[in-house]
This record gives sequence, structure tokens and C-alpha cells, in this order.
Amino acid sequence: MNIEIVDYGICQAIGNTTKDIVPDSPTGYFLHSDDMAFLERTNVIYPKLGLSFGISYQFKTDTEVADIIEYECRIKHPKMINPTTNEVFTEIVEAKDEWSDELGFDFYTLEFDWEIQFGEWIFEIIHDGKVLASQSFYLKELGESLRLN
Repeated sequence: MNIEIVDYGICQAIGNTTKDIVPDSPTGYFLHSDDMAFLERTNVIYPKLGLSFGISYQFKTDTEVADIIEYECRIKHPKMINPTTNEVFTEIVEAKDEWSDELGFDFYTLEFDWEIQFGEWIFEIIHDGKVLASQSFYLKELGESLRLN
């Protein structure tokens, strides 16, 4: 089985967005959306509050019949500290399952100032302990693109 990254970049949730309580996540919850629209294909992100970025992906299997696939989405990111709990985070892992014939997506929405951490953020799809797909994003300050060497 393989996974193909179909789209990536700046995105926007479509439909209902819900919060699932996950105490060991930076914010204490995961956001889930009915669907996702990709607005700009880029791996360079100039972050601001409310901005979402992420990936969509499709499983590639050898069977014609759709199966439920259990996997993990992991986001590795620069150190972030939740100021309320003082907990330190460098990655987020979410267990998921998806029908093999459906398009999946994983995203991160910047809701708080302390979540804006410049540097490399890596989205990974993991199945049976093996990373099958990976996409890097680089969060940069807007002024970085304007500086001359």
C-alpha cells in the first residue's frame, strides 16, 4: 500500500468544524472538518492567526474493494509551549481510520499566538509504523522574503 499526497498548502475548512477533546495535544483538542478546500499550493507559510495549512492524500491499494485503513497523522514542529499548562510540544500524533477509496486530509489551524513557531513543520502519514507520505512546510516571518543578502 502507498499514499499519494494530492494537494498541500494553505487551506480552509468547509462545512462543520468540531473540536475533539485530546488532553495530550497542544491546545487540548483536535479540530475536525467535514471537508477541506485548498486555496494556495505552497510549502512556505507566512503565519497569522486563523490560518490553516495541511495536506490531502489518497491511499493506493492493490484491491478494487474499499477497506478501512487505520493509520496515524503526525505533525513534527518547532518547540511550542502552551502558556496555560507550561507543557512543551514538538509533535502532534492523531490516530485515524479512513476508507481506502476516500480522500483524506490533515491540517493545522493557528488559533493562538504561542502556536506560531517559525521553522520546519513536517506532516507525515504513518501506517504499520512506516512513514508512507511526508510533506514539509516552512513557517517564515513575512520580512524574511524581503531581506537582501
